[in-house]
Amino acid sequence: MRAREIMNEALTVTADTSVRELVDLLLRERSDGACVVDDDRLVGVVTTMDLVFQQKRVHLPSILSVMDFAIPLEPPQRLRQELDKIAGTRVAEIMSDEPIFVGPSAPMSEVATLMVERHLTVIPVVEDGCLLGVVSKEALLRAAFIEGDPQPDG
Repeated sequence: MRAREIMNEALTVTADTSVRELVDLLLRERSDGACVVDDDRLVGVVTTMDLVFQQKRVHLPSILSVMDFAIPLEPPQRLRQELDKIAGTRVAEIMSDEPIFVGPSAPMSEVATLMVERHLTVIPVVEDGCLLGVVSKEALLRAAFIEGDPQPDG
């Protein structure tokens, strides 16, 4: 099976959508994520994990003190990015802006591999920059075990 055969209509939002509106939408639709679009072009993905991230404790960077000098052991941008994401009120502030996606002819095995290796819950299906749909974990399971013809164990 190919991505085009198992994809569903994508739940979409814009970068300007508020985090509160996103939460309401994801809960109402019982979805793990939404595609962020600008005129049908995929510009990002936002998932329930991005929202859960906002509830986590802030990671304080490690600092090495040597003779009254404080030397950060991590780049300061990491803390700044984390704080921006935690405090985000718009989708643009919490989304992944370099989304991983597949083309419509991607085999189901490629989609499953991406989900597992990259810890993804939804994978957009894109052709020529335009969003066609999305493959969710549920759609993949349905295709593999209910609609498909899995081989019996043995």
